[in-house]
Amino acid sequence: MNRRSFRLLSFYVGKEYVLSFLVSFAFFFFIFFVNQILVLAQRILLKNVEIADVITLVVLSVPQFLLYTMPFSSLSSASMVIGNFSSSNEITAMRSSGISLTRIFMPIVLISMVFSVLTLAIADRMIPYTSERYAELYVSVLKKLPTLEFEDYGSVRFGDIVVSNGEVDGDVIKDIIIYDGRNSSDSHAITASEATIDLVDIDDFTYKIELKDARILITDKTSKQSYSASTAETLTLYLSLNSTSGVSFSLNPSQMSVSTLYALVQKYAEDTPSLIDNYNRNLERTSEKIGKNLVALEENADSVDYKNILEDVNNFTERKSNKPVNFNYQYYLSELNKKFALSLACTFLVFMAFPISFFKVRYGRLTGFGLAVLLASFYWFFLYFMHTKAITSFLSPALYLWTPDILVFICGLILLWRLRRH
Repeated sequence: MNRRSFRLLSFYVGKEYVLSFLVSFAFFFFIFFVNQILVLAQRILLKNVEIADVITLVVLSVPQFLLYTMPFSSLSSASMVIGNFSSSNEITAMRSSGISLTRIFMPIVLISMVFSVLTLAIADRMIPYTSERYAELYVSVLKKLPTLEFEDYGSVRFGDIVVSNGEVDGDVIKDIIIYDGRNSSDSHAITASEATIDLVDIDDFTYKIELKDARILITDKTSKQSYSASTAETLTLYLSLNSTSGVSFSLNPSQMSVSTLYALVQKYAEDTPSLIDNYNRNLERTSEKIGKNLVALEENADSVDYKNILEDVNNFTERKSNKPVNFNYQYYLSELNKKFALSLACTFLVFMAFPISFFKVRYGRLTGFGLAVLLASFYWFFLYFMHTKAITSFLSPALYLWTPDILVFICGLILLWRLRRH
C-alpha cells in the first residue's frame, strides 16, 4: 500500500474511534451527571434554592467526574471499534492486504494520547478553577439559607470554627472533632465518638450539638506547656450560624493543581526526617530498657517484674514491624500520582481492547462495550483500593497508583503477543 492509502486507513480508523468515543463519553457522562444531580438534590435542591444557582453548581461540578469519564470512554470506544472490525471481518481483510496490526492500531493509540493530555489539563487547570468557583457559590447559597451541611469523612469551616467528622447517618455524626479558634488567647478542641444535631432556633439559625463521650482540650496560644484537659459523658454545645464570620470551604487534594500538590509534597517531606528520628529514638530507649531489665533478671530474678518485661518486648516488636507513616506526605503525593495515572489511563487501557481483534464476535460494538464496562469497573475498584493502601503505607505512593495502569498495559501486550503467535 502507498502512503496515501495508509493515510486513508488511519483517517478511517481514527474517525471510527472518535465517533465511538463520543457515544461512550455520552453514556458515562450521563451516569456521573445524574449522580451529581442526585447529590445536589439531597444537599440544596430540596431547600428552595434558586434554580439558576443549582444549574451553575451542576455545570461547575462537571469537571470533577470528567477525570474518570475520559479514561473509561477511551477504553470503551477502542473496544467498540476493534470489536466491530473483528465481527465484520475488516481486521482479516486489512491483514490480508498486507497491513500490520501496528498500522491498524496506531491511530487509536495516538488519539488516546491526545485524550490523556486533555485529561491531565482538566485535572491540572479546569478542576481547581471550577472547584474554587463551586465553593464560592455554594458558600453564598448557604449564607442565603444558613444550615449545617456534613458529609461522610469531611470537614466544614464556620468562621474560626472547624468541624471534622466521620460517618454521617441522618442527624447522627460519628467521630466528630470541633476546633474553636475564635479566642485570641487560647483555643478549644473537642472530640466525641458520636454527636446529634438539632435546629433549635430557626430565626437565628442556632443549632444544638449533643456530644457523647466528649474530650475537651484547651491550649494556651502563648505557651506550649500550658493546657487543660477534661472529659464528659455528654456535652451540649450551641452554634449560631448568624454569629459566625461566614461559612467557607477549602479545596481537597483531588481538586488542587499539580503545582499546588507538588509544593505541599515538598513541604510535608521535610517532616519525614524528624518522624524517623523520633521513631528510632523510641526504639532505642525501649531496647535499652529491655536490656537493663534482662541484666537485673540475671542478678536478682525476684526483684524483676516479668509482666513489664513482656510488655516492653511486645511493644518493641510491634514498633519494629510498624514503621512510621508521614500521612500528609503520603496523601498529597498519592493525589499527585493519581492525576497522572488517571490521565495516562486513556492510553494504557486501550491496549486491553486490541486482543479482541483476534476473535470473531457477534454484535461487535455491543460486545466490545460490555467488555469495556467490566474492565472499567475492575480498574475503578483496583485504583480505589491502591489509593487507600498508598495513604497508609510507608512505601512510595507511585508504586500503588501506577500499578493498575501498568498491569492493564502489560496484560494487553501479553495477550496481544500470545494471540499473534497462534
